[in-house]
Amino acid sequence: MNERLKTLAIINPISGNGKQKKIATQLNKYLDSSRFDLTITESQYAGHGMKLSEEAIKNNLDVVIAIGGDGTINEIANSLSFSNIAMGIIPCGSGNGLARHIGIPMNTKKAIQWLNHANIQKIDTIMANDMRFVNVAGIGFDALVAHEFEKIKSRGLSSYVKIVLKCFGKFSNQSFKIQDKDNLYLENGMMLCFANSSQFGNNAYIAPNAILNDGKMNISLLKKPLWYQVPALAWRIFTKRINSSKLYKEFITDEINIIQESKLGHTDGEAVFFGEKIHLKVDPKSLCIFC
Repeated sequence: MNERLKTLAIINPISGNGKQKKIATQLNKYLDSSRFDLTITESQYAGHGMKLSEEAIKNNLDVVIAIGGDGTINEIANSLSFSNIAMGIIPCGSGNGLARHIGIPMNTKKAIQWLNHANIQKIDTIMANDMRFVNVAGIGFDALVAHEFEKIKSRGLSSYVKIVLKCFGKFSNQSFKIQDKDNLYLENGMMLCFANSSQFGNNAYIAPNAILNDGKMNISLLKKPLWYQVPALAWRIFTKRINSSKLYKEFITDEINIIQESKLGHTDGEAVFFGEKIHLKVDPKSLCIFC
């Protein structure tokens, strides 16, 4: 008989959709106890998930299950990168971009049952200056939205949409200087996204062809649409056809330098300050994850 995997489940009690409030009971009921030797805990403050994961490494655990949104996953992935501990995901956030890309069910019971049979693979992570991310980071409009979203108390998709609409009218295209190993590009756009996976969350695809373990990142430039272009652009985003839009341009690389007008950014939806200069580099297959 195979030895059970020593497993720590970290619940973010304040993540987006509220499902996590009953998750401990569901974990004990539906997680396969013949495969996982389970301990459950809650994060208490921002950054606590990272600290708990670091302790899991010291204690020679086998699995850490991230229960929350993309921000929770980012914290735990930062700690587990380059370790032998595998990260599992039970999505309880507002967007759940990485979980949706992988194909994890949004229903909590089904997500736990999916985890029972999932295999462990290695995926890429990306460094942006001194900040690591695993799903999508960016600058420009989506960075502004992340910073405005951070200021409000209410979470969820409806609150996020309100912020997007509030910011859209006053936001203008910005200039970006993009330099890879061979070329220098001077571009103008609404936002510039750095994608390891295909979507922000809620099936909004910014890099439909992105692959988690190809050693590359997809740099996605989107120009601001006029109001009459918004419906068609939205349709393309939610149907994986954004790369057919004339407002869209994509670069695929493993390392790149970027200069922006602003200093704002986001990593996996969490507001950060990149500064004007950003160096991005892929760390291939640096994170073990249930896929």
